[in-house]
Amino acid sequence: MPRVRAPRPAAQDSDDETVDVPAAVICAWCGRGDCAGCAKERASASGVIAIVPWERPLSAWPGRFFATVQATTRGAEGFFRSLPDGPISPALTFAVIAEVFAVTSTAALVTPLVVLGVPGLLLRFLSDHGTRNTVLLATLVGIVGFTLLLVGAHALHGWVLAPEVSRTRGLRLGFYACGWDFGSSPAGVVAATYAEGLGAGFALLGSSVTAPSRSIDAALTGLFRLDPDEARRSKRRAMRLAMLTSVPAVVLVMSLIVATALFAR
Repeated sequence: MPRVRAPRPAAQDSDDETVDVPAAVICAWCGRGDCAGCAKERASASGVIAIVPWERPLSAWPGRFFATVQATTRGAEGFFRSLPDGPISPALTFAVIAEVFAVTSTAALVTPLVVLGVPGLLLRFLSDHGTRNTVLLATLVGIVGFTLLLVGAHALHGWVLAPEVSRTRGLRLGFYACGWDFGSSPAGVVAATYAEGLGAGFALLGSSVTAPSRSIDAALTGLFRLDPDEARRSKRRAMRLAMLTSVPAVVLVMSLIVATALFAR
């Protein structure tokens, strides 16, 4: 965590000695730890900046959503090191929105490639109404299936990472981690490019790819305060469980997509 210098109170010492005090962890609006302050508003009379923009009811949801995506990716270490306690429902809502956009935008790229890649499917798609409906239905099944899979996988991962006394905070970590998926999706790149330019789109993509490892390390040592040995055991346990549950879930969703494509009319 960065530190700033603040003067000692005059009542304690008459000279100009200084003491270390923690700096603000993260900007509540842009999600970066090095930001000088995008907004002057404070969350309360205490002057503490809220570090989860999504949970600030002071602006429209698209701005709060994208600011939180930035915080979970570009500002991952600061965000997940100091994620506060709070209700589960806002974090779950954020997770569902992030995954719906991420999965839908990915499907919008993958589906045309599948239609072009399967021999004869393009002609049937263009000429037959039933084929078009089947492709759209299979795509919808994939979107719903993978959205539920990813939200559930993130929740389970956060739950397992957290010590037993911090399960609620672990769930919040898992749900807000869905910002990684949005940031690395076509929707995230497009949103960042629209907001700040092409360079920002690629920067968000790069930050989203590296965010998981940075976030988990920060959460284990800062949020859950585990010692190095406990942190390593927790990471291994979470990874094993994630693989054991995610792989069968992916196979199930893919099977549902194929079954829909073959038998739905």
